[in-house]
Amino acid sequence: MACPVLPDDELLVRIRAGDESAFDSMVRGHYNGLCVFAARLMRSDAVAEEVVQDVLLRIWQQRDHWTVTATVSAYLYAAVRNTALNHLRRARFLERWQESAVSEPDVTSISGHIPPTDERQRANELAEALDRAIEELPPRCRQVFILRRQHHMSCIEVARVMQIAPKTVEIQIGNALKQLRRNLAHLL
Repeated sequence: MACPVLPDDELLVRIRAGDESAFDSMVRGHYNGLCVFAARLMRSDAVAEEVVQDVLLRIWQQRDHWTVTATVSAYLYAAVRNTALNHLRRARFLERWQESAVSEPDVTSISGHIPPTDERQRANELAEALDRAIEELPPRCRQVFILRRQHHMSCIEVARVMQIAPKTVEIQIGNALKQLRRNLAHLL
């Protein structure tokens, strides 16, 4: 049985209210396309599905604060793209870190003991803590931060995309950095 296609405004209202059938309708209408899109970015069907599921789970968990400035479809594809790019960035960071760890001289021959193996785990924990801290930013602040810092857009470009003043972008970036420093102080 095909799910009825709901207009975006009605879909948003119903999902924000916790209507599981509206959320299910959105998932059924977009899931396959999002997985194909993510697979092109990730080059792995399994990881692509994981990325899409993460995005959908985050939407459901934060549904009462969920805001869409364009269309639901545009929001979903942008969210999947951002999550996939973050995943790839983290994987590249870990790969570079592992390569540098392998290329370092063998400490065991100098000191006679094995170096701590928790360095790799610490890098993973730091990357995860940063991701969590970014996710904890207020929605608008998070969007500005991601566009500016992770997608390397200028303040003017971010202002155009979000339809806000460039000064607001600067203020939001300052607020984001302050909150990230506070939330990650124990790791620095």
